[in-house]
Amino acid sequence: MDDDAQLTAASHDIATAIASRDVETLSRYLAPSFVYRTPGGDTLSSDAFLASVRQIPGEILFVRVRDLEIDIEADAAIVSGIQHAQVRVEGSALDDVRSFVDFFVRREGRWMLRAAVGLPAPEVPPGEPD
Repeated sequence: MDDDAQLTAASHDIATAIASRDVETLSRYLAPSFVYRTPGGDTLSSDAFLASVRQIPGEILFVRVRDLEIDIEADAAIVSGIQHAQVRVEGSALDDVRSFVDFFVRREGRWMLRAAVGLPAPEVPPGEPD
């Protein structure tokens, strides 16, 4: 499998692990120095990030990624795209659509997530599907 395919698979695996709150699988993708950031928000270590995934309220219906763009330079890669999650809280389904940028590094032949940045939802012009 080439690097693009490995990074695409890792991005989908990470989304699936978040959807099922499978922090064991998720932790295998995180580099030892992993951080999660939001613009103007908190920076979470890997332990805090995994705890936040465990504590997502309600029933997670799905987490999907799409529109992936991958840029690779040697043993580093940036994967950006759109994450769409749907959660049922108190009987209501809530959609969370946001942009993301993930920074991967290759360690011992495996792509690992070194940093993830959650960004505001993309603007979708009226009449265009998301």
